[in-house]
Amino acid sequence: MSEEYLMTGSFGLDVDAWQGSFYDDDLPVDWRAASYSILLRSVLLPQSEWRQAAKNNWIDEVDEGFRFILYAITPAEADLHNLIEELSGLPAAFSAQVAGLVLKYDWRNAGEEVSKTILELNNMFPVCLDAGTADYSISGVDMFCHEVQLSSVWYPAAQKAPLPSGEFLIVLIDQQTLPEQRKIVSEIGRWMSGKRSAGLFNTSKDDAPLRAQKTRILAELMGV
Repeated sequence: MSEEYLMTGSFGLDVDAWQGSFYDDDLPVDWRAASYSILLRSVLLPQSEWRQAAKNNWIDEVDEGFRFILYAITPAEADLHNLIEELSGLPAAFSAQVAGLVLKYDWRNAGEEVSKTILELNNMFPVCLDAGTADYSISGVDMFCHEVQLSSVWYPAAQKAPLPSGEFLIVLIDQQTLPEQRKIVSEIGRWMSGKRSAGLFNTSKDDAPLRAQKTRILAELMGV
């Protein structure tokens, strides 16, 4: 078993659609991070939200054990360098609670310099690439991840198992049942053997945090 625990949560937390279900009807918008952190201990933030989190000091709303994972989309090589500059400028207190970075980048056109830049990002925060839901071997992402020693986001609905490479794995689910999630959590537990870390996040637009609460309980009961 890994020395790390499995991080669980939702994709985003500042979502109006969750007001009245996950968040109380009368909860002020700027209290969402605090309310979320009481029930879930990590979150995968889209780019717009982590920029907001850093700017508005969301770390003041959560305790020091809470973890943020940042999601970034960089369509061109120049965007990778801009991302490095942006991440370097994050407040130190916020960066201290960032557990990793999910990077969506068109790796198929990646040359040696791009690979070096991605590894530079990995030196700042653990990186997990997002190559989408295509079969790893058909797309060739398995070879690229092996080369740079990173993992790729695992979509259990479309891919049988996570790639074995890397030290940091993100898994995205949506409508999977608890029995299906049990198998997923077991597979993640095997992947985490040693000191590797992983996060399992729900992407459902309607009720992701409610689903993530059940996933958190399941993972804790399974000891992952």
